[in-house]
Amino acid sequence: MSADSPVKVVPLPERSAPGYQGIVDHLRREFILGRLRPGDRLPSERALAEHLGVARETLRQAFRVLEGSGQIVITRGARGGAVVQAAIVDPMRIRADVDTLAGSIIPLTEYRSIVEGAAASLAAERRSDADLAELVSAQQDLLASDTLDGSRHADTRFHLAIAAAAGNPVLTSAIEDARVQMFTTVDLLSFPFVKDSSYSAHGAVLDAIRAGDADAAAAAMRAHLAVTREEFRRLFEDR
Repeated sequence: MSADSPVKVVPLPERSAPGYQGIVDHLRREFILGRLRPGDRLPSERALAEHLGVARETLRQAFRVLEGSGQIVITRGARGGAVVQAAIVDPMRIRADVDTLAGSIIPLTEYRSIVEGAAASLAAERRSDADLAELVSAQQDLLASDTLDGSRHADTRFHLAIAAAAGNPVLTSAIEDARVQMFTTVDLLSFPFVKDSSYSAHGAVLDAIRAGDADAAAAAMRAHLAVTREEFRRLFEDR
């Protein structure tokens, strides 16, 4: 796909908030998960409104909010449209909120360990060849990535591919929700993505899932997120 080609956007979930706020929340969720990245061009207003099943005026209202927060920029003309922008962090907010944020992110990693450990266990029992191929592809993307956004996208692909392989939509929703909450904090504090340890930990999880070893898959995922928790703890201590 060329840089000028519009990206695919995940449909609005049934539980979305009504009106334009539901669209704002949905697109921000996609930004945080890394499925929509800086530089991505969204589909045309008409095409995106039809895809999301909303009126064009409702979509315009959502775009005005996202443009006002600096998360998209809209240009006019034949090659115009909405393009995703990198998040701008307010340093004053960081200093004011760091203690509160530190108190929320560690429990989130513990929650992720419980939920994603269960997902990894089920994935080892239920995965298909297509599931394994998606996990391998996500790992290859992570290895090749040289940007924060690219790494985040590959990491999200890997974790959500495990959720998909588990075959439980409730688990998938819980994992997405936890990632959105955690990375909202991570992005605000401008923490780096620790790529090398994530790639290595993903490999252990993938090996266990490929072998169909449910206990080993759960243990590998819990170990991965325990390391993540300690990495965040050290980062907070260093601030």
